[in-house]
Amino acid sequence: MEVSIKSRKRKLRHEALVKRRAMSRYEREKDSITIYKRLIENELYKNAKCVFCYVSVEDEVHTDKILRQALTDGKELCVPYIVDTENAVMKAAQLKSISQLTTGVFGIRTVKNNTFQEVLPEAIDLVIAPGIAFDRRGHRIGMGGGYYDIFLKKAERADKLAVAYDCQILDDFEVDKFDVAVDYILTTREILKCTD
Repeated sequence: MEVSIKSRKRKLRHEALVKRRAMSRYEREKDSITIYKRLIENELYKNAKCVFCYVSVEDEVHTDKILRQALTDGKELCVPYIVDTENAVMKAAQLKSISQLTTGVFGIRTVKNNTFQEVLPEAIDLVIAPGIAFDRRGHRIGMGGGYYDIFLKKAERADKLAVAYDCQILDDFEVDKFDVAVDYILTTREILKCTD
């Protein structure tokens, strides 16, 4: 029996998570700072007026410095806000201050419910996306919920950039027709311009 794309992705997700979680806290912090510095010097960030950025959990590339920098730079900043877990609906919520963040769905920080103000996807210039694994064509393996695939389709005008530790870049892998690739992947060593 042929192994499905879904089960192969599940195996790759597990392997990539093991690698990422094997990094020490020091390594993650050091690499996150390098990625942050490379990002804010990049023209994609500099030219973006409206930035959508994920809010990191412990073993992801840390984004708190990116969020604070975007606010300092006077950019319109928005973060993920999950509105419907059954249909994987995520919206962009305006973030005016780090103090607005609170623990939300799946234990991920987002804006407090009473401060939610939607930023329309077509207003976003740059999406900074997370992922567990990536190939050099920009395909990403996330947690499997499909939230980013749906959201990235709506933010079609935006440049889509993922930030990743070097260990998250894999060889080519199969993708489903509904998977949405990112345009760029920024690591500690390089920025990949992805072409499908």
